[in-house]
Formats: sequence, structure tokens, C-alpha cells
Amino acid sequence: MRTLFVLLCFLFHTVALNAQVTLVREAPNDSFDLACADCRLTVAGVAITKGQHAMPMNLKKPVAVNLLMWRYYDDILKKEVLMAHEPYWTTSVLLLDEIPPDEMLSLHINLLWTDSAGQTHNMFLVLAGLNKGNLALLPLTTVYDESDTYTPLRFAAIAQITIGNDGLWETYDSIEGSATLDHFNPRTGAVGGYFQFTARCIGMEKLGFFVNGVFNR
Repeated sequence: MRTLFVLLCFLFHTVALNAQVTLVREAPNDSFDLACADCRLTVAGVAITKGQHAMPMNLKKPVAVNLLMWRYYDDILKKEVLMAHEPYWTTSVLLLDEIPPDEMLSLHINLLWTDSAGQTHNMFLVLAGLNKGNLALLPLTTVYDESDTYTPLRFAAIAQITIGNDGLWETYDSIEGSATLDHFNPRTGAVGGYFQFTARCIGMEKLGFFVNGVFNR
């Protein structure tokens, strides 16, 4: 019986230690003025995908076909291929043109934010729950909705803020905010608008306030 009691005490102590290890660390909230002096916000990539995505897509690791791609028949390869820009030497079709008017879509915008110290950070936005008609009637405003992931015209954002020079970063996931699309030309890739959001730092009791986000390409 004593052996069993000691074993139970050891197990309880081990569980308690593990619970302490997994406690979320607290840290002061932080604010990021994306339009600060000497700051720069650059559009790194734009994509439109079928369906309504709850989270933005990293266009360096796409998980869905970008409907802003052009399809054409390659006479050398003897098959249809996709290209990021409209080929000037042959006829082609924009994939988005083949999508029905009422098809639910998501617009993904990847940004690079360079702060006043010259450090570069990644930001990923998604304007989801829209269709081609919405994109033709600008400006278009989308708002974060925590209660319904698939509400129409929903905005979400993720920010990766680089920490120091060791390649480490903090990841922030939006909990409120909005984005407005001012102009967008799917045929040329021109895009512009503004956004702001509040986000929770993943793995920490910490909030990030991202303000004055203005992008243009």
C-alpha cells in the first residue's frame, strides 16, 4: 500500500510539473504603427482562391490554385500551362474569368512590412466571403467576425514579427479588425487599400495592435 501511495504522489507531482511548464507566458501588449516614419509596406503577392478561407494563405506555400493565373497552350510542351502574367505572344484566359458570378471567393494579400529600424516582417491578409460582383463595386470593406468563420465579407490577418537577428518571430492572429479594398485590377495585379487589426500573440498572454496599414501596388 505504501508503494502505491508513493507512486501516486510521484505521478501527481509529475503532472503538476508538466502543467507548470505549459503555462502561457504573460508579456506587455505592443503597438505597431505600420505607417511610421521610415516604415514601408510592400505588396509581396496577391491571389484569389475558390471558397471562403478562414485564414490567409502564405503565397510562397500556396494550398489552393490562384485564379489570377493565366492559362495558355504551349506549342513546345504541347499542353496547357499556367503563367503569373498575361503572355503577350499568344492567346490566353484568366482563370478568374471562368468562375461563375456567384462563386464564393477569397482574396489573399501578402505584405512585407519594413520598420524604421530596417527589420522586415511578414503580414498575411484575407478578404473572404466575396464574389466577382463585390470586386467590381469598390471600395469594399470586410470585417473580422469571431462568432462566424464563414460570414460574408469577412477579414482575417496573421502577422509574423521578427525578433532580433536570430530568425525568430512572434506570430499574431487577428481577433478583431477590418480591411477596405480601394482598387483592384485582376488582369494587371494592381491593388490598393487599408487595414487595421488587433491580434493575439500565439503562445503568450499578449496583444498586438496593428494600425495605419496602407498598401498599394
